[in-house]
Amino acid sequence: LSSSEKSADKESPSSTMPMKYYRTSAMGYVAEAVAKTGPAVIRIDTETDIERAVHMGERLDQPVTERNGQNSDGDEEELESIPDRMKFIQQGQGSGVIFCKEGLVLTNAHVVQGASRVTVTLTDGRRFRAEVKGADDIVDIAVLKILFENGSDGGQSNTQHLPLPVAEFGDSDELKVGQFVVAVGSPGGLDNTVTMGIISGLKRSSEVVGLMHKKVDFIQTDAAINPGNSGGPLVDVEKGTIIGINTCIRANMEGTSFAVPINKAKDIVHDLAEGKHISHGYIGVSMASLTADLARQNNADPNSPNGVIPELNGVVITRVYPKTPAEDSGLRRLDVVIEIGGKRVERADDAQRIIDGANVGETLQIKIVRSGKEMNIHITPEDLGYKLQRMKEDKRKEKEDQMKKLKRKLLDGLQQNVDKHLRELQTLP
Repeated sequence: LSSSEKSADKESPSSTMPMKYYRTSAMGYVAEAVAKTGPAVIRIDTETDIERAVHMGERLDQPVTERNGQNSDGDEEELESIPDRMKFIQQGQGSGVIFCKEGLVLTNAHVVQGASRVTVTLTDGRRFRAEVKGADDIVDIAVLKILFENGSDGGQSNTQHLPLPVAEFGDSDELKVGQFVVAVGSPGGLDNTVTMGIISGLKRSSEVVGLMHKKVDFIQTDAAINPGNSGGPLVDVEKGTIIGINTCIRANMEGTSFAVPINKAKDIVHDLAEGKHISHGYIGVSMASLTADLARQNNADPNSPNGVIPELNGVVITRVYPKTPAEDSGLRRLDVVIEIGGKRVERADDAQRIIDGANVGETLQIKIVRSGKEMNIHITPEDLGYKLQRMKEDKRKEKEDQMKKLKRKLLDGLQQNVDKHLRELQTLP
């Protein structure tokens, strides 16, 4: 053998470890990775008490009491007595992973959103009730706490008090495209289902994925994800550690799914476990990446609806939303952002990432180019979570007002019919 061949043989894994441990590829680690993480992956079953509006005509199965033409003070009571909502229980299912021996579980926020009751089932058959300690809808991460004292089914055997299996967090910043991963979860209630794939892409923005109100740079993978997988772990095959939380798929792209990087979850998981609110900066703009070439193409068109755009690399404001910090600060459509908080930005994703991490309520300096001149804009981000919450509350109140108007209109129409019928009866011989 040549010296180089001898050197290669000396460094070969097969020459330094027993054959049973020799692996020719990363796929040889799959079974061990699943054995290490799988027991900590749980099924999450939820029950949500729902009240849903129904069409008024479906519930008018009782005659309106004759009021003999009296001007009643009980109009409001009668108005409220008209049934317009139907109550039922909605069931849901997802996955999660135990990351703490005290019974803390990591999952997606949408898995347990609005849930009235939560039950978790381990791979060894143990079942417990759980409570939601905290959830961040913007990152789509939630933390549950397993309830040992009252959580078992019918107070079964002492196995209920056995130690819980715990999975280990990895480092999603070390991921590389092409790396082997496995997704573990309970799709369709099939507990501890394992699918394998690779990292197909990194830092996929929420806008690219299609989740406009999320603030996450997702991991893209081709590991098969199905309903029920949400909240389950994406596992590094070689290390057997969790590097993401499986979250969603692209409906128009088969074999493409996305996971929240575990480092993003680690940033907030302990605050969520303590019930703390997670804030996210929001200024109220839509942005797009701009290059000098794109700007020149736009400016060469005399009929361009965008007018003249500065020919430089940066981020162009495409829309400023009303009643937002951006509008209050004086930002305008077609302003080109070149710095945020002293950091140079050339991509919309980078700009959004800085804004999302900005301290809510503290002034943020944004350097822009407008009409060929640089200027600084001072803006105070508000919390996106509270913003979305207010929007939901406004919509709920609007629906309630619409329902009251509909009930009033219906009640008035029924009374007119009753009065007309009474008058007709009085004219009979």
